Amino acid sequence: MAAPPAPTPPLPPPLTTSRPDASAEIGSAAASADLKGVGRSKVYRAEAEAPLPLWPVTLMIAAYPLWFLLGLGGFMWVVLAAPMAASLIRRRDLQAPKGITLWLVFLIAVAGSAFSLDDVGRAAGYALRAGYYGSATVFLLYLLNGRASIAIPRIIRAFVALWFATVIGGYLALVVGDVSFRSPMYYLMPGALLQNELINTLVTPGFADLQDIIGFPVPRPKAPFPYTNSWGSMMALTTPFAVMAMLDERVGISRPMLRLGLIAAVVPAVVSLNRGLWLSLGVAAVYVALRLGLDGQTRNVARLAIAAMVLGLALSFSPLGSLIASRIDSGHSDDDRLALAIAAVEGAVERPVFGWGAPRPNGNQPSVGTHGQIWMVTFSHGFVGIVGFMGALASFAWHTRKQQTAAGLWAHAVLVVAFVQSPFYLMIPHALFAVLGAVAVALRYQQELAGDR
Repeated sequence: MAAPPAPTPPLPPPLTTSRPDASAEIGSAAASADLKGVGRSKVYRAEAEAPLPLWPVTLMIAAYPLWFLLGLGGFMWVVLAAPMAASLIRRRDLQAPKGITLWLVFLIAVAGSAFSLDDVGRAAGYALRAGYYGSATVFLLYLLNGRASIAIPRIIRAFVALWFATVIGGYLALVVGDVSFRSPMYYLMPGALLQNELINTLVTPGFADLQDIIGFPVPRPKAPFPYTNSWGSMMALTTPFAVMAMLDERVGISRPMLRLGLIAAVVPAVVSLNRGLWLSLGVAAVYVALRLGLDGQTRNVARLAIAAMVLGLALSFSPLGSLIASRIDSGHSDDDRLALAIAAVEGAVERPVFGWGAPRPNGNQPSVGTHGQIWMVTFSHGFVGIVGFMGALASFAWHTRKQQTAAGLWAHAVLVVAFVQSPFYLMIPHALFAVLGAVAVALRYQQELAGDR
């Protein structure tokens, strides 16, 4: 049995003095049990009898760069979810977030779309994606039910480690360029599976994609992820975790180190030429500023405004500013994205219930259902799937809105970033785990301040 966690510093200061009953935002997966009274005591008795181990979370999130180098980055999400699921099965009272019913509707659509598969390559890609969705579900439940052994600061530390790796990967792209290599997993993979584009990409890691989209080639970062858009998506989704670590002293990471990391992240974030990344962080910052302003936190709003002004001035008087301007002016990919979105909706109209199961070739263009989570779910899993998926995210966002600390507000803001990114980026596997991890953190922040320790 794991040793009991060390005492932690006090909770971060609340934004307001009001204390809504945030425990109402969690329901029982077994029988919709209330967390008050007897229901709550059952949860903690079960926790005391069998605390959930931390190591699967650490290996899944903090150690992800190692799996990337070994060619296992696309598979360890599923592998490490297995011990999590085994631990959850033994629990007597499993808690799940409100909105899980819609998520189950989505999972049913994913299962039903398997009947539309028509070759081995698509079936392999489908199986991996379905594994991601199931594993992410287990991950969310695991974090919500691990109060005694998987403290909020430990979850944040794991994601901050991944954020630091993302920043370092951005600089490696500038140093080594578009170098790629065959990982050990490549040589163990059956030849038939290597024909699948997704699987082949996962077992041949690279550090950058050299792309000419502004008139000259630029090494766009992607390590430790398989695509440049994955890098941009994860940079936007994990940066709020770095801010949480600065705001919650229990996380225990040096604030000067975090500030240095945030400053250092600017260069690869700009060189990535990733407009979705810029938009995501901009919307998150504006959203948090508005929420802080409504709560009367004028000092924190002023700090955000000053940081934005300093960043804007620094970019304006450096070559990075010209890169941003050039990228905004070169929107040549927008027409292609629109055409793919239209094709995805038209495909869903042909098979509206469970969709096509997997993306399909589209002539010389990228496959339909590969550019944007909304379009992939709509095309691959039909209208049932997209209603369940986006409905669940909306429900999670609604039930994490009652934040009383700035750290909790940034956790909730990750859901806002997810909505911004969904038309442009795929969320599986990396982004989905970051989003659902933020859901768990945000809900648990609410519970703490509602007296649910």
